[in-house]
Amino acid sequence: MSSGLCHPSTVVTWDQAGKEAVVEPSKSMILAKLRVREAVRAAGIPHTFICSYWGHGFMLPRLGDPQLDGPPATMATIFGDEKTPVIFVNEKDMSMLVIRAVEDPRTLNKIYIRPPANMCSFSHLVSLWEEKTGKSLDKYYMPEEELVKKIKESPFPLNFQLAMVHVTVAAGDFEQTTIDPSIGVEATQLYPDVKFTTVNDYLDALLLAHPHLRKSEDNA
Repeated sequence: MSSGLCHPSTVVTWDQAGKEAVVEPSKSMILAKLRVREAVRAAGIPHTFICSYWGHGFMLPRLGDPQLDGPPATMATIFGDEKTPVIFVNEKDMSMLVIRAVEDPRTLNKIYIRPPANMCSFSHLVSLWEEKTGKSLDKYYMPEEELVKKIKESPFPLNFQLAMVHVTVAAGDFEQTTIDPSIGVEATQLYPDVKFTTVNDYLDALLLAHPHLRKSEDNA
């Protein structure tokens, strides 16, 4: 059994991002989490840290753009490029893994949740949505320097949300990060029986909630 269970819903670990990739206000939050983790480890407390990256419910309805309240109708702002994968995890899947991890001695130290079908760039996310709606969106690829400027000028909580997008993009290829088996394990390998909700599944449900965004046959 593991104790001292921590379940952050959105995580970019410091060793992945690097200090130079993190800007305020996300920097202070990540540093605070790092201090807690280091203190738990130093005290020898049995623990399980669950790194679950981006929750479906926040980023997917906006197609990766925190500035929106829902999926874009005509214009999509894209952060990063096709070479920068982002990991999305459904909140119900996160909760299920927390429950299973509590009683599983194999989860001591850290679990990474990286469903392969849920790794895609913000650019690919927009492309998937276009395929489902049958509509092409105008696209604006925001340069990193413009994103940093927008973070500084935006009020809270938008500045924090954009800062987390920035560190996600700046951190690079998550799927290429090798997990050290002595300190971590990947959840889809640990629980092969679990059918994780995919990005594709979520977008299908999102389109049902926004049928007006689907291309009509009259306009086909």
